[in-house]
Amino acid sequence: MPEYIKIILQVLGGLALFIFGIERLSSSLQKLASNKLKTVINILSKKPWAGVFVGVAITAIIQSSSATSVMSVGFVNAGLMTLRQAISIIMGANVGTTVTAQIVSLKVSMLTYPLIIAGFLTFFIGRRRVIKNTGIAIMGLGILFLGMQIMTDAFAPLKESQDFKNLLITFGKNPFLGLLVGIITTGILQSSSATIGLLIAMASQGLIGIEAAIPILIGDNIGTCVTALISSIGTTITAKRAAFSHLMFNIFGTAIFFILIYVFRLQNFIINISGESIPRQIANIHTIFNLVTVILLLPMIGIFEKIITKIFPGKDVVVNKNALYLEKRLISTPVLAMEQAKKEFVRIIGIAHEMLNLSMERIDSKDTLLDQRVLDRETAVDSITEDVVRYLTKVSQNAMAFSLSNELTNLFHIAYDIERTGDHAESILYLCRIKEENRMKFPKIAMDELDEARFKANELFESLKKGITDNDAEKIAECETLESELDLIVRKARSNHLYRLQKGQCMPLSGVVFADIVLHIERIGDLLYGISKNIKNIENRH
Repeated sequence: MPEYIKIILQVLGGLALFIFGIERLSSSLQKLASNKLKTVINILSKKPWAGVFVGVAITAIIQSSSATSVMSVGFVNAGLMTLRQAISIIMGANVGTTVTAQIVSLKVSMLTYPLIIAGFLTFFIGRRRVIKNTGIAIMGLGILFLGMQIMTDAFAPLKESQDFKNLLITFGKNPFLGLLVGIITTGILQSSSATIGLLIAMASQGLIGIEAAIPILIGDNIGTCVTALISSIGTTITAKRAAFSHLMFNIFGTAIFFILIYVFRLQNFIINISGESIPRQIANIHTIFNLVTVILLLPMIGIFEKIITKIFPGKDVVVNKNALYLEKRLISTPVLAMEQAKKEFVRIIGIAHEMLNLSMERIDSKDTLLDQRVLDRETAVDSITEDVVRYLTKVSQNAMAFSLSNELTNLFHIAYDIERTGDHAESILYLCRIKEENRMKFPKIAMDELDEARFKANELFESLKKGITDNDAEKIAECETLESELDLIVRKARSNHLYRLQKGQCMPLSGVVFADIVLHIERIGDLLYGISKNIKNIENRH
């Protein structure tokens, strides 16, 4: 085998292990560090600098700025985070990702095999999921070091290659070419840590100097934005802004750093504090680049946000997934706190109502955007319900009369029933997908029956919402009648459905989907009636 092919295969093999190690380390640490999302958001809501620290911490823990950026885009898309909060966390992610470069720049090859062995034994012997994830994380770190060692060894023969040295000298003389190489390489690998790992491996063999490495590692920071940009496809405008802000932030940082490096010769200072080790110089420049960029641009985050908004004009219709009425100061006053919880229940019932109509609309539509709207609202139902249950749990810790305690129990039942209502509406969506994927057709009479059931369920939703909002006992009592009427419609639809199956007017598989949709509408009616009974119990105690 020719020498150069052997080198290429060895470098690519080492790089594959390096990236695999990062991925295993990252995914395992994400599972181990699954902190409550609400806690993170509460920290972020205070100050932009707090968001930066959160971004640094999360990325240092999970070892992937791309993962942090993608999560931020997802949180924004879900309505759980504002654009400004996302920008601050992405700023922090850029600093947090430099931890990987700092680790691999140290001479840690002696730890490679002990880490792989220790990680494997922990994974193999461990029975609990936490222990197994810990083992995978340790083994991932060892594999990362192994990939680094293989790449370093692969570059050794190139020390004698004058052509390769001349190529690297070109990057030192033409920083924009080096910048482009960094962007393209990281864009392809979707990991700035992998590209910097390559640079450090070459530097360890004396193949690349700091002058040639600087533009490539700066280009890495732009190339790493590709992952977040890809993740923003098909998301809300605000999520697209969050992904694009990552790119703009690194472009601005590159412009600033190019001036500092090539005008004010900042690299001389970095070389002085790093010593003669080029791997350490590369790691330190990577860290200082991101630190300086954050320090300079964080005070201008408001202006930065406006620029991004101008580039992506428009307004999103995003469902707010956080509770709006749960006032913490009222927890010690159970009567008032429970009234606030009722306001949230009206919101959640309204969102579940939207879910039902959107899912039913999907039966005869190929608009996949409806799927996202339903799932977006399902997340909102789960998120707000979780907030309410947590709030009511704190309220329950107060001393209260027996009647008030019973009222609180009713509220818990309502919370769980509303959440299940959303689940049934979501299940209808999945049945619609099965119908579309299998190219099923419902006869017109079946569609009319579904519309009739949907109309009655809508009436039930409206009566329940109005009854709770206006404390209208008549509207609450009306729910029982409406639920009985819905049951009659469902029974009639089932009877007609069986008749169509017997006559061969409906295909068996599509018949199953139709019957399941009818079943979920019936279950929604049952849950709404159950909620009305709990509301009636509460009102009867007053």
